[in-house]
Amino acid sequence: MSALLWEIGCEEIPSRMLPEAVAQLETAVPEALRQAGLWDDASVVEWCHGTPRRLVIAIAGLRERQIDRVEERRGPPLERAFDAQGNPTPAAEGFARVCGVRVADLERLDTPKGSYLACTLRAPGAEARLLLPDLLAGILTRFPWPKSMRWGSGQMRFVRPVRWMVALLDGEIIPVTTVDGLVAADATRGHRFMAPGPCVVRNAGAYLAAIARGRIMLSLDERKRTIWSGVERLAAQAGGRANPDEGLLTENAGLTEWPVPMLGRFDPKYLEIPPEVLTTSMKHHQKYFPVRGLDGKLLPNFVAVANLEVADPSVLVKGYERVLRARLEDAAFYWREDRRTPLPERFSALRTVVFQAKLGTLHQKAERMARLAGHLAERVGESSELAVRAATLAKCDLVTGMVGEFPELQGIMGGYYALHAGEDPGVAQAIRDHYRPQGPSDALPDTLLGRIVSMADKLDTLTGCFAIGLAPTGTKDPFALRRAALGVIRMVLDGEGLRLPLLETVRVAHDAYAPGVLEQDAGSVGAAILDFFYGRLKVYLRQSFDHDLVDAVQVMENDDLRDVVDRVRALAGFKRSDPFASLVAANKRIVNILDKAPLADRQAEVEQGALTHPAEQGLWAELTRCSGQAASFVEARDYGAALATLATLRESIDRFFDELLVMDPDTATRRNRLALLRMIRESFGRVADVSRLELPA
Repeated sequence: MSALLWEIGCEEIPSRMLPEAVAQLETAVPEALRQAGLWDDASVVEWCHGTPRRLVIAIAGLRERQIDRVEERRGPPLERAFDAQGNPTPAAEGFARVCGVRVADLERLDTPKGSYLACTLRAPGAEARLLLPDLLAGILTRFPWPKSMRWGSGQMRFVRPVRWMVALLDGEIIPVTTVDGLVAADATRGHRFMAPGPCVVRNAGAYLAAIARGRIMLSLDERKRTIWSGVERLAAQAGGRANPDEGLLTENAGLTEWPVPMLGRFDPKYLEIPPEVLTTSMKHHQKYFPVRGLDGKLLPNFVAVANLEVADPSVLVKGYERVLRARLEDAAFYWREDRRTPLPERFSALRTVVFQAKLGTLHQKAERMARLAGHLAERVGESSELAVRAATLAKCDLVTGMVGEFPELQGIMGGYYALHAGEDPGVAQAIRDHYRPQGPSDALPDTLLGRIVSMADKLDTLTGCFAIGLAPTGTKDPFALRRAALGVIRMVLDGEGLRLPLLETVRVAHDAYAPGVLEQDAGSVGAAILDFFYGRLKVYLRQSFDHDLVDAVQVMENDDLRDVVDRVRALAGFKRSDPFASLVAANKRIVNILDKAPLADRQAEVEQGALTHPAEQGLWAELTRCSGQAASFVEARDYGAALATLATLRESIDRFFDELLVMDPDTATRRNRLALLRMIRESFGRVADVSRLELPA
């Protein structure tokens, strides 16, 4: 068994790409080794790590060479391989030539279909040291970076220029060569500043020791632990604490090879600026950890993470403070200047900002949002006046200096500027929240008014884009319509009071556009958006419900998403009941029978006097009793009770099919029985198309 060590050394890898790159390497190398026949049951990835300047993997238990390959080849039948005198025919000679042997060396293979000439070819497995150069070079060439680059005059593509490689098999160098001629060696490199010189290594153990001496913390998780430990310690030293932020922690770990947390300070006068501005400057722009007091308010401190140790840390800290001070001074300027112009007075400036070339400006979008928000507010009992006001002002902060400098604060600054202009606090909060949710893990707007404005924004975009042919296709979704639809679904399903008739809402959104702007009519757009929402709804519900439950409701073209989920939940409960399999099978059978029956027979009504058989009389009696009760439950949206009521039909339906022939030769009898089946289908169909549910295996 052999041991492999492979390190790719390069310029700094973008921190956001590093975790996925490590995972890709840990998957790609073993897979390539398996395909090459070098992976054994005892083979194992000992470790796989990444820092900003390297990706490295160590594998133990590899085969030293491929297993010898044995191939059995079948030739021509014996009767065609030799003539009457026993001499080999051209067919036998040709087969021997292909196999690289004499005819006399060929074997005889007896099978149930006859006897054939045969040949056993044995190909010795290639040695790992001969296969690995091309194998590893192929992984390097095809590495799946989201973005890659070329450098100098070369043809090599990688996320950043590759500067060195280490490739060792049992201590011997594997001559892995890039397309630009860089050849792997046995010398790694330490920290760029603290231990830059090359260091020769012979195996994975020696590599780890050399890396430690070279001031490299190889494990991403270890760097994260080191950073967070330092952040907590320094925040406590400043009299506060730091809130956990996994994204910021991972980003700092991806930026450093030897992380050293350092405590910095800024002028307390900047605390007059909204805290979101300060934390955005610190976290998103400078990658600093904000420090909060025990009361949750920001302190004039931060923790930065250096990538080296220095004799006098204050030199680095002063640099961190100077950079942040410049950002905060800009923020203080914009905070002061933006408030000189009240937020409502910025509405006209939205005429100069294009939302989408065909869909007009942000001014037009805000007017459409206001119209739709007013409609939604009336439906759910919220103040339409406040909804219209919030939607009208929601986009005004996009023309402020603060949002121009800090785009991450759109909406948030609008809320602050609305309060400064004397707007209703509910309006300000709705403006602040109307972009939410911006992803599956993002919080929903805190208020009903905020949800109304958020839905108006998202549904206006969905309607306009679908109506001009910009519906998402494949992976392309430039307007984040999938995210917008999922956001609407989450807002409708969370809490009470938001029953959204989607088709009607899309029609109102469609009518808000000026005549001639949209290329498709409201009906076509509504149908396409409804189907699109069902697709997102399946994704949203698949953690809790089987896909066939949504399919069974979707065919009803129900556009009340909350009602759809209520029905899906009822079907999920029905699926766990004893009568489920029997009733679903019966519904499938009923659908098949009715689909094949003549139209006149399917449209007939039940004639009670013509029911002569006890099985059909019993079914009629049960149907008459159950269908009315179930309809009442459906009217009250108690779909679980409706299905439980209809489940009592199981014995009557089973007896009906066991004892009767539905397609009786007698026309009156046949039509009566088909009418009974149609009643069953219609009764279940008030809840969902049960025939579309999947039967248990």
